[in-house]
Amino acid sequence: MKFKKITHLTQANVDQIARKWHYKDRYSFYDMENDPEDFEEIITPALRDDKYYQVLNDKDELVGYFCLERLSEKKVEVGLGLRPDLTGQGLGFNFVKGIEAFIQDNFNYKVIVLSVASFNKRAIKVYQRAGFRVDGSKLQKSNDGIYEFINLSKTEDC
Repeated sequence: MKFKKITHLTQANVDQIARKWHYKDRYSFYDMENDPEDFEEIITPALRDDKYYQVLNDKDELVGYFCLERLSEKKVEVGLGLRPDLTGQGLGFNFVKGIEAFIQDNFNYKVIVLSVASFNKRAIKVYQRAGFRVDGSKLQKSNDGIYEFINLSKTEDC
């Protein structure tokens, strides 16, 4: 699958992600409806601001999204999601690399950081294959509980 175009997230696609994307089994942890704060941020234009982007394929179908949270002048945190029916098919590496390329082409960030639930070995493997290094872990409030998240980072010179 080709990831063809990245643009700001539209409200129609927000509604798809927030209300219709449902992941299987333990990955349902990532369903937007399971985290009231994330859900509210993505569905509310003022909270979403211009930091959310959509990834479309060559048929202009939504295949994923990501959010950029500026941490400093040179450092950005990325949150991302691939459409549920596309997960587990070996698409993650190209998806992550496409997001990296977009960041390099459009911003001046030198460090990209990610945070992923520690149970999500599949995503951690993809991020490491893409050159991200584990920087430790943290306990974080999410989905009405406290969970361990793995921190990863990559210095952009790739």
